[in-house]
Amino acid sequence: MIGTLFMSFAVCLAAGIPVAFSIGLSSLFVIALTPSLSMKIMITKTFGGMDSFPLMAIPFFILAGEIMGRSGMTDRIVGFASALVGHIRGGLAHVNIIANMLMAGVSGSAAADCSATGSILIPAMIKEGYKPDFSALVTAFASTMGPMIPPSIFMIIYGTIAGVSIGALFLGGIIPGILIGLFLMGLVTILTRGASYAVPKGRFTWRAVFVRGREAIWALVMPGIVVGGILGGLMTPTEAGIVAVVYSLLVGVVFYRAVTWIVLRETVMAAAMASANVMLVVAFAAVFGNLLTLARFDEILLRLFQQTTSNPSLIVAEIIVALLIIGGIMDEIATAFMFVPSLAAIGANLGYDPVHFGVVMVLAILLGAVVPPVATLLFIGCSIAKIPLSGIMRLVWIFLVPLVLVTFLIAYIPPLVTAIPRLVFK
Repeated sequence: MIGTLFMSFAVCLAAGIPVAFSIGLSSLFVIALTPSLSMKIMITKTFGGMDSFPLMAIPFFILAGEIMGRSGMTDRIVGFASALVGHIRGGLAHVNIIANMLMAGVSGSAAADCSATGSILIPAMIKEGYKPDFSALVTAFASTMGPMIPPSIFMIIYGTIAGVSIGALFLGGIIPGILIGLFLMGLVTILTRGASYAVPKGRFTWRAVFVRGREAIWALVMPGIVVGGILGGLMTPTEAGIVAVVYSLLVGVVFYRAVTWIVLRETVMAAAMASANVMLVVAFAAVFGNLLTLARFDEILLRLFQQTTSNPSLIVAEIIVALLIIGGIMDEIATAFMFVPSLAAIGANLGYDPVHFGVVMVLAILLGAVVPPVATLLFIGCSIAKIPLSGIMRLVWIFLVPLVLVTFLIAYIPPLVTAIPRLVFK
């Protein structure tokens, strides 16, 4: 059954059928061919996959991110980041990274961060003399911090599928998210060494930091409200999503006065479309994942890994590499719903802490967003920079190094993930 499932899925993808429908059609095909399976599975699991209270948080966080983005929040965050690091060599590239780090606490989505910061900083970087491919890559890779630093839509998805505390996952992603930013800043420093366009402009002043920080304060406060409310037991992730929407509306309408009825209507429509795309994948991937569970895919996968090594650390390394390859050909949300149930079971069998293993798996899956040919974030960056995807292939693998290093670093040094959750939940 497993072979038929993956083969039919591959055929659908090769035929150009969208990922969500490829997952659904391949699942339907296997159910129809297997006498022991009832067609009711397709119906119950499709609706059951979406019928989850924690997953209701997804459209709310998407809407909150859209409202914050259209209220001029991105400009204020970029201004604050510029005051912090704009004075050092490679200033605009570092501003891009810091801005994405701060935006991560607002939207919780890599694609949203890439679009928001990229639309401002990629043209600015090109105007300053940075090459378009470099500008697009810095933005795409920096936006991977979005799903790592709370609140994170992808952490909500993983926690729901694997049955892991979403609050603990939020906290576990903080240090890895910051490490991604620091490693990328180190790479940018190396790559811009000697470049005339990267010469520092202006100087650092605490006054500028204070002024820009005051302008961006409403965006910077939001993650604290959301994460603090969840950890304090005041609200569930779904309720936190609703609070985020109300807060973003308050900021956009009352404080920034940028969200009008027309803007709000466009924002709601954009959020509805984005949510529908996500939930369609969620619905069909739930069926696919259930079929893999019925076929005991986790046991088969574990035996396959154990044939090469019995060392748990090496098995995790093999899983990371496998997810890196899978992520290059599949959407990360589909990957999560299809493989996380099996991977979470493997992690438990190997004796890993569920929060530690979960954060490692989240980052490993997210690497697919910057690995061709799917590379969602690269396509967004390239479209803003007005260059073809082929124009950045030379540097993609160099930028991938920091992310891979952070993935293996947190895999083999558990306190980088578990320190904050254990400190809070002790």
